[in-house]
Amino acid sequence: MKKTYPDHLNDPLEAVALPGELRTERPWVWLFGAFFGALMIALFFWPTAPLEWKMYAVVHGVCAQQHNIFFGHLQFPICARNAGIYSSFLLTLAYLYAIGRGRAGGVPPLLLSLTLVAFVLIMAADGFNSFWLDLGRSNLYTPDNRLRTITGMGMGISIAVMMHLILNNSLRKNVDSHQPILTNWFELVGIIGVNFVALVGIYSNLSLMFWPLAFIAFFGLTGVLYLVSLLLTSLVLGYEGRVTHLTQLARPATIALVPTLLILGTMASFRFWIESLGLL
Repeated sequence: MKKTYPDHLNDPLEAVALPGELRTERPWVWLFGAFFGALMIALFFWPTAPLEWKMYAVVHGVCAQQHNIFFGHLQFPICARNAGIYSSFLLTLAYLYAIGRGRAGGVPPLLLSLTLVAFVLIMAADGFNSFWLDLGRSNLYTPDNRLRTITGMGMGISIAVMMHLILNNSLRKNVDSHQPILTNWFELVGIIGVNFVALVGIYSNLSLMFWPLAFIAFFGLTGVLYLVSLLLTSLVLGYEGRVTHLTQLARPATIALVPTLLILGTMASFRFWIESLGLL
């Protein structure tokens, strides 16, 4: 006789962690919340500098912060290209979950995959074109911040798809390896449409758009670094192929905050130091 379960458990891919496992992780959930909350309080309410400068300082070591975007007197915390990459990264991840691809572990169809590769190559080409100009050499065309952001957004889409696939296939026990993360062109066009709205907002020069977009870009950049730390921490702690519920990641998620902060803090401090010496 076939054993039956509640509707949400009939599919073995929808299995969740046992209650005992979740209880074991509960202290780590509270610790993560306290740690992350303290970081957010420090970011938003530490009285030494304006919020936009604190965001700028946090990512100073991992972002070139050249070719900057301004909303009136406010400067975006990251440069035009990185604004495109990391805002697109975060928006694309949100989009993938919104269309139900949270457990997807399959590679997109060939033409879609080649398009994602093309996005990377296009941004690389535009980046080299801009780099040659910065070196005082001849280039193919005049660089433009809007083009930097647009090509960066294509790169951000590709990074989000790749990161999502790696995390799912590395950590999830209930990954759906038969479900491509993107299945058709309409889904990719949907992602591009979401990014287009963000692009219009970035270059609208409307002050009310500054903070939402600055937060998306800032947390997109720091989020990439954090997710890499989370993946490595989880693998070291033996979570490979074990995760069926996000609560199970509370322990590695808490621990991963430490290397993320160390990398951001060390690199930012080093860059501020060499700038104070006039070496950069």
